[in-house]
Order: sequence, then structure tokens, then C-alpha cells
Amino acid sequence: MRRPTPYSLRRRLVWLLTSTVAAIWLLTAVVVYQRAHHEADELLDAQLMQIADTLLAIVSGGEVEHFVEELHEHATYTGVPIAFEIWHGEDGPMKRLATSPGHEAFETGTALGFSEHRHQASLWRFYAAEDDDAEYRVIVGQDHAAREELAREIGLSLLLPAGLALVLMALAVWAVVGRSLRPVEALAHQVGALDAQALVSLDESAALPNEIAPLRTALNALIRRVTQAFESERRFTADAAHELRTPLAALKVQAQVALRAQTDDGRQHALAKVVAGVDRMAHLVEQLLTLARVDPANLGAAPEPVDPAPVVAAVCADLLPQAERQRQSLMVDAAPGCRVAVAPGWLQIALRNLVDNALRYAGEGARIEVRLVQSGSRCSISVADDGPGVAPDLRAQLSARFVRGEAEGEGCGLGLSIVARIAALSNARLELGDGLQRADGGRGFAATLHFGSATDRPARPQ
Repeated sequence: MRRPTPYSLRRRLVWLLTSTVAAIWLLTAVVVYQRAHHEADELLDAQLMQIADTLLAIVSGGEVEHFVEELHEHATYTGVPIAFEIWHGEDGPMKRLATSPGHEAFETGTALGFSEHRHQASLWRFYAAEDDDAEYRVIVGQDHAAREELAREIGLSLLLPAGLALVLMALAVWAVVGRSLRPVEALAHQVGALDAQALVSLDESAALPNEIAPLRTALNALIRRVTQAFESERRFTADAAHELRTPLAALKVQAQVALRAQTDDGRQHALAKVVAGVDRMAHLVEQLLTLARVDPANLGAAPEPVDPAPVVAAVCADLLPQAERQRQSLMVDAAPGCRVAVAPGWLQIALRNLVDNALRYAGEGARIEVRLVQSGSRCSISVADDGPGVAPDLRAQLSARFVRGEAEGEGCGLGLSIVARIAALSNARLELGDGLQRADGGRGFAATLHFGSATDRPARPQ
């Protein structure tokens, strides 16, 4: 799989902002240039009209010869940017009377007013005017190249300062973006300095922008969850190691006894102890694996509400042969219609552990009752027996890992811990109390799961 190419957020922001401003600036420059060209055309047209009217007034006053002499004398020192011709037609057809120095004669037939046509291999704009008696006609012309030159000068006067401003703006954006991203760099430095073996929350005293503060909050929440997971794993590993060490030592002792046994009866008795120890080890490993599976990461999406009655019936049917072997009565009262928001797999694990605990600790010939009770929108599942029970001061400890009651049995102290964990992840509550009444007047043990309303979805633990 191709790895994504890393990129600089600072460089990208500067490029995007500068490119956007440059595009807007270029569009504005084009519009301004067009407007400037239009204004220049109007200004130069007014200049042509003014020059034509001035020339017309001069020649109409009879100063033609003097004006032509002055014009030619002035042209030897300074070029005239505008070409003109003076025509006279008092006694017949119009005749060219004077032409501006340095320009060829215009073509005949130029219409009055403004017109454009080619002259001297380029496009010119002309303006022709006559006096009131139509005796004199003045034609003034200007090369379009002069107009384009003026427009270019206006454009450059706009482009050069704007280009310099664009460069300065890019430098300013680079500095501002870099300064704005300093909190991100500081946060990254804090995260990089974390010790994987001793995670601590990031310092929340420093002020951060609103866009970055949620990231720090999410990271701190993640650090807390990871710390809790590490602590739980370390505690679980230590407890499991301690719990596995004892049966392994017992297995070794019984195996050694079987090796040293002198009689078949002694050897068989020792091997039977080995088999029982292996069974207890297998049960312990199974419970450990089950506890490892009961993790929020395995929950996925919030579960849909389910009817627990079929799950209760299926679990009790699976464990009925075990009850019959121990001459125990297993009564089930689970009417359908109740709804609880819990994953069916987790509900099955919890019920199996509750019923299995009752079968293991209630004793031979005990009564065990499993009831599903609905109260309004809430449901409860109780597993009660008439066994020896558990003292009230010890019940609070039973949901901890590897804690067993006073009764002897083959359990490993993980069943109620698994149930408590599932309850915590499923918006439920595990209650431990008195069970069924015995013949001697005492009471057995009961474990009850109280589920919340089906509309209350279980929240992920932090």
C-alpha cells in the first residue's frame, strides 16, 4: 500500500492564501486596466478635439503662414506627438494648406468627426472639424500605439506596487501562520515527550486556540483510557500469574505422588487429583479468556434492544445436564416481552456465569431458580439458590477478580467479576443478596442483574 506523502500545513496555507489573493489581484488588475484604457481613450479623444478646435481658430484668424513657420521651427527641437493637416477651400476644392512636420500626408476623404483607418502601416484614430463657413478643415490624427503605450504605463504603475505588496503579503502570511501553528508544535512536543511506560495527561493550564483545544482534550481522554487499560492489564497479569501458580504447583505435587505410589489405589487416587486439577486449570483458562473478551473495544456499535427470554432459556437448557448430574433442580421463569439494550453474546456470557456459579457452589441436591421479571420499561434477571449462601460482609468483595466465597468449590473467582464487567458496559447493575430459604431457616445466595430502560443505550466507558 502506498504511503501518503507528508506535506507542510504552513507551506500549504501560505500557498493557498497567496494564490487566492494573487488570482483576485490579477482579475482586479485586468478590470482596472480595461477601465484605464477606456478612460485614456476618452481623454485622448478630448485632446484631439481640443487641438483641432485650437488649430481651426488659429487658421480662421488669418495666422496660417505665421503658425506654419512657428510649427516647423518648434519641430526641429521637439517632436510633435499628434499629426495634423490644415485644408483650405475658399474658391474651389479643398487643398492641403499645411501638414505637421515629420508626418506623411493623410489620405483624402476623411469624414468629419472621429474615424479610424490605417496610416503609415498602423492603425490611427482621426478627428476632422470645419469652421462655420466650411472654408477651413483641420484633421488631427494619433497612432493607436501611443494609446497602448499609455495604457501599458498605467498597467505597470498598478502591477509593480501590487506585485511588491503580494510578496510582502506572502512573507506576512508565512510569519503569521507559523506563529499561529506554534501551539500545535508545542502540543506535538508534549505528546512526543510522553513515556509509554508512565503516561501522564497533557498540561491543560496553557491556553490553546478553540480549534486545537478539543484535540488536547481528546488526547488526554485517550491517555486516561490507555493508562486504565495498562493498569488493568498489569493487575490482571499479576493476579492470573498468582492464580495459575497454585494449581500448577498442586499438579506437580500430585504427579510426584503418583510416581512414588507403591499401590494401584494410591496411584489412581493421585492421578484422579491430577485430572481434577487439570479440569480446574481448564476452567480457569476459559474464564480468563472470557474476561479478556469482555472489553469495550469489542462492543462495536451500540447494541439494539433484544428480548432476553430466549437467551435465558438457551443457557439454562445447556446447563441442565450439569444440574441433573448433581441432582439439582433448575427452574426457569422467563416470559417473553421484555427488552434490554445489551449485546446478546455478552448477555449469554453473564447468564452462563451466574447459573454456573449457582450449580458449583449451591451444593448437591440444591434448588436453583432463574427468573426474568419486568417492571415497567425495566427488566431484571435473578439467579437464586438455597445453598450455603455468602455472609453479607463478604458479598461486596465477590465481584473482584479471583475472590471466592466461603463455600468450597471448583471455581476460580472470576465468574462474578465477568458479570460485573458486562453489567458496567451494558447500562446494568449487579446486585448480590439473599437467595432461597433453606430447610434449616437460613437463606442461600442470589445474584440479580438490573437492566436500564431499552431506550438508554450503554455508554462507552472512559
